[in-house]
Amino acid sequence: MPSMEMKDKLQRTMRKVEMLRKRYLTLLRDNKEMARKIENQELEIAQLEKELSQLRMDNEFLRVAHTVPDNPQAVAGLKKQVAKMVRDIDRCIKQLNA
Repeated sequence: MPSMEMKDKLQRTMRKVEMLRKRYLTLLRDNKEMARKIENQELEIAQLEKELSQLRMDNEFLRVAHTVPDNPQAVAGLKKQVAKMVRDIDRCIKQLNA
């Protein structure tokens, strides 16, 4: 029959095991919560990057629109710029769809 000393050691060990188990479960839950937060932040970052890209494009269009020249050569250059922007947009759309 186990002595009282052995019983005490066993009980202390069992309490420690239970404490560690609870701590493990808490850390596991915290880890899952952090992973969920990271995923949400990554989605938010992707959305903000998309919005930033759109705003940069809008800014470029506005900049070009406010510099529309009166002479035919400048208009031809402007058409080339617009064509380049359209190609860039098409490239971006292809990348988004890929």
